[in-house]
Amino acid sequence: MPRQRVDWFPIILGSLFLFVILVPYILAYNAGGEAYRFGGFLLNPLDGNSYLAKMYQGWQGSWRFTLPFTVERGEGGYLFLFYLALGHLARVSGGSSHLIFHLFRIAGAAALVFSLWLFFKRVFSRERIHRLAFGLALFGSGMGWLFSTQGTLSMDFWVAEGYPLLSAYANPHFPLGTAIMLLFLAPGMLFRRMWMGVIFGIFLAILMPFGVVLCSVILAGLLVWEYVDILRVHGRSDPSSRLVKNGLFRNETGQKLIVLLAGSAPILIYQVWISSRDPVLAAWNAQNITLTPQVWELFIAYAPVLLVAIPGAYLTLKDLQPSCKVLLLWAGLGLLLLYMPWNLQRRFITGYMIPLAGLGAIALDRIFSWKRIAGLGALAIIVVLMVPTNLIVLTGGIQAVESKEESLFLSEEEFQALKWIETNTDAGAVILASPEMGLLVPAYTGRSVWYGHPFETPHAERMQARVLDFFAGINIEQTNEMLQNSDYLFYGDRERVLGELQLDQSFDLVFEAGSTRIYHIK
Repeated sequence: MPRQRVDWFPIILGSLFLFVILVPYILAYNAGGEAYRFGGFLLNPLDGNSYLAKMYQGWQGSWRFTLPFTVERGEGGYLFLFYLALGHLARVSGGSSHLIFHLFRIAGAAALVFSLWLFFKRVFSRERIHRLAFGLALFGSGMGWLFSTQGTLSMDFWVAEGYPLLSAYANPHFPLGTAIMLLFLAPGMLFRRMWMGVIFGIFLAILMPFGVVLCSVILAGLLVWEYVDILRVHGRSDPSSRLVKNGLFRNETGQKLIVLLAGSAPILIYQVWISSRDPVLAAWNAQNITLTPQVWELFIAYAPVLLVAIPGAYLTLKDLQPSCKVLLLWAGLGLLLLYMPWNLQRRFITGYMIPLAGLGAIALDRIFSWKRIAGLGALAIIVVLMVPTNLIVLTGGIQAVESKEESLFLSEEEFQALKWIETNTDAGAVILASPEMGLLVPAYTGRSVWYGHPFETPHAERMQARVLDFFAGINIEQTNEMLQNSDYLFYGDRERVLGELQLDQSFDLVFEAGSTRIYHIK
């Protein structure tokens, strides 16, 4: 029996992908020296520390999530189970939350690489097209670098879920969720057992609820397209019964949609219910607004791949292959969802680079077929135009590490103070700290703060203003109320830049390391 040839292309490209998202973090963890500790995140540390805070709740043994960045915890609910589970795993294994987080981030990235290759291999029969699509999807970015010198950061710098590379660079749940979506959307990919699809639907609902909605809309669009094809072939006589006779709801697309909804619908219904029932979660949900930027900004954020995806879509419609329908529907319906009148519209950008990469590969393949040198030239132009954004993201993180940027690092004094709080205070203690330290206290100690996160602190703007007033020494009546309902004051360099406090005998110094102090409030 002849030995099957190993295809090194996905192995080499996938290894490069993993190398790119891993090495900057290794450098960052080794850069702190004796004076600093790396906080664990090179992209969006605001949300990164919120993941650590959720993991800390799991480490404490909880399966019920409560908002960590507020003194109003409420009853909470069974939300963010993935990060709670990682926290349980950290406690059982004895590994740090940082280690568990990044191990799963790399595992999620590997799963995404595998699913992308499988997805495009099932979409395209021509090897050159699925290789082009695979490479563009893995490393695709936009042309936001054109405006970066003006201080404007377009979506390709910070909307991680829209790009496989940024997803894998930021956290574990984006790449894992996108990988599961691709399993449902890959043509000809059927789960061997229905219960396997249900389990994947459950996982997707836990990891990325909006991914379930996006995936369901695309699958429903495929069903409608197949229904229209039946009408065109068989005429309009008794279409509903013909639909059943042809087994449309028993075919691949119908089965996927059924098992996806069977696994995910109960979880999504519960998430909506608990987010409106619990008043604290409802306040959080009300300010969780993620709008899609204007159309021209979206265009910049996905050019230059978008520039070849548009003619690729035309070529696909002109000479339609059934397996390519999913690319057209994902690109088209995804764009509609991005601008539907809803506060969370940007959540539907998950994986949007993937269908654009597939359609762009079709156009590039046509150019290659016409003239190889022209195809190489077009591909080179695309690479040259999209690489700068990725380089800025990666080198920007490394430069921030070298300069010990405050948002990415804790001083050793701050870290020791947080360890003291974790070891020497009650689990229900309230810590009065600056907004920056208010982000770190729940992530490293699980203790409550007045303000720490613009979304996960209810009434965030008002609470942030109250904290700033306290450290600035103004609005004394409100700040006295905060003191009466706080247990400890965290006072370090991040707090001193907000104002010099005059502390009286009602504050007992209980910890001191350099300029960082913790006071017990009598």
